[in-house]
Amino acid sequence: MSEENLTDINNKFESSKAHARQAYDTATEAAKATGDAIKKHAQHAYDTGREQFGAAAKDLGDAATAKYAEFREQAVRFAHDYRNRAQDFQSDVENYVRENPWHALGISAGIGLVLGVILSRR
Repeated sequence: MSEENLTDINNKFESSKAHARQAYDTATEAAKATGDAIKKHAQHAYDTGREQFGAAAKDLGDAATAKYAEFREQAVRFAHDYRNRAQDFQSDVENYVRENPWHALGISAGIGLVLGVILSRR
């Protein structure tokens, strides 16, 4: 082989080496750019998801608060209604006792007798 052929082969080898280095650098830059883009998209997806979950949690909290207020209002209404019914019943019993004291005494004695029998068996 001549020296000229060796030089030509050496030049081609060096040229191939330089092209390979350039291809490697380009691939590295592309991989880095792709990684950065993926990281950016992932961060955006995370931020968006966090905002949406925050909004969903707030909506759920608001709905729970509204439902609590509704149930509380209903419970207050029921308590008020039953208190009125109990007061009406108490008033009716007091009126009955005032109008029929002997009947009330007889009923009370009967209830006392029944309770006394039940409790004495224990």
